[in-house]
Amino acid sequence: MILHFLAQSPNPFDGVVPNFGVFGVDFNAAWKKLLGGAWGLAFVVIAFGAIRATLELQSAKRHGYHTSVAEHSASLKRSVIGLAVLASLGLIFGAILSVF
Repeated sequence: MILHFLAQSPNPFDGVVPNFGVFGVDFNAAWKKLLGGAWGLAFVVIAFGAIRATLELQSAKRHGYHTSVAEHSASLKRSVIGLAVLASLGLIFGAILSVF
């Protein structure tokens, strides 16, 4: 019964799409720069984490610390996965926006 009413009610958001152009060109440029800067900073942080984890893993292997090898290999895996997710973020958002 509720589905029947929902199917007959008009959609108030039909044809409405998000548009930042209403706030002006300066705002549009500013949020893109801010988002790009945050994305770039995230790449730097994750890359340094991956480098650090790689160096610590090699040091643990060289000295024969088996428990540290497991911990640092898990840290390296997380860093590489984070780097892959960051790199594919543009594709993910692009695919979502193209669907909607």
